[in-house]
Amino acid sequence: MKPSVLMTHPRHFAIRGGANPHTRTKKDELKKVDSQVAIEQWNAYVDALLGAGLDVYVADATPELTGMVFTANAGLLLGRLEERPSPQKTFIPSHFAVDHRMGESQRFAEFMQNFGIRVSDYPEQWSFEGEADAFPIGRGDEQVWVFTHGFRSDPDVGEWLQSALEEDLLSLKLKDPKYYHGDTALCDLGGPCLAYLDAFDAKSQKKLKKVFKDRLVEVEEKDAVKFLGNSFYVEVGEDRYLFCAKGVRKKTQKAIGKLGIEVVEVDVSEFFGKGGGGPKCMVFNLGICDRAEAGLTEEQSAFRHARHIESVRHRRGPLG
Repeated sequence: MKPSVLMTHPRHFAIRGGANPHTRTKKDELKKVDSQVAIEQWNAYVDALLGAGLDVYVADATPELTGMVFTANAGLLLGRLEERPSPQKTFIPSHFAVDHRMGESQRFAEFMQNFGIRVSDYPEQWSFEGEADAFPIGRGDEQVWVFTHGFRSDPDVGEWLQSALEEDLLSLKLKDPKYYHGDTALCDLGGPCLAYLDAFDAKSQKKLKKVFKDRLVEVEEKDAVKFLGNSFYVEVGEDRYLFCAKGVRKKTQKAIGKLGIEVVEVDVSEFFGKGGGGPKCMVFNLGICDRAEAGLTEEQSAFRHARHIESVRHRRGPLG
């Protein structure tokens, strides 16, 4: 089995609601997406993931779900870091804070059920945007669960989430709307943690420094604005990769490389530059899984084969 991610094909990607500052021009007009460029960049990112040894599964949006390409917002997968079969993991769908994305919740929940992962839920009055605002940093005894709020997730979710995870949570408040999710300013490196501190209020900055101490790798503004915090870190066997957006300074990439991490630069400018989502926003981490994993029904295994990138590209041609 391989580390795997879920992505959403960008054929319907467009800027519809303008919910974050990256989506608007200086004249406060919604930016327009070049669909051809978006599809080319998406496929190049997929190829980079495949080249590193990951598997990619693909969901389809509908014409009205224009932001679904930012698949990290799908929800939260409990048990992702544990060695347990997919049917014993639980997917908790997001309750989106913005109207034009609310329809994604049911679509992602149905995908996970068909994929062989059980689905749970929580009180509907709370907004919570999944692994974009709740994620573990570190491994083993050093693992810390982070929950961020301030723009898209309600702070009241924290108490419920702590109970669901059976873990203490480090609750942090975001203050800059350019960094509207926690995963735009924080990135786990398997132990160390990249952090753009100015995205958080003063109290949260103190918490980060106290908890992570010398594991905290502070991100400078020049790299933060290139969404270094929204990089995607993944371990494939003994290898460690960080997929970062094009534009992060070379000296910063070299410094990360000295931690034993291979930095892979990907051009996702059509997504970040117009939608405010970088490499991490574009993938939902499924953990270790396989198309023919034990415990799946025949229908679930067939669904996985059909939604695997190889099958999708075979049906639709090289551009998927």
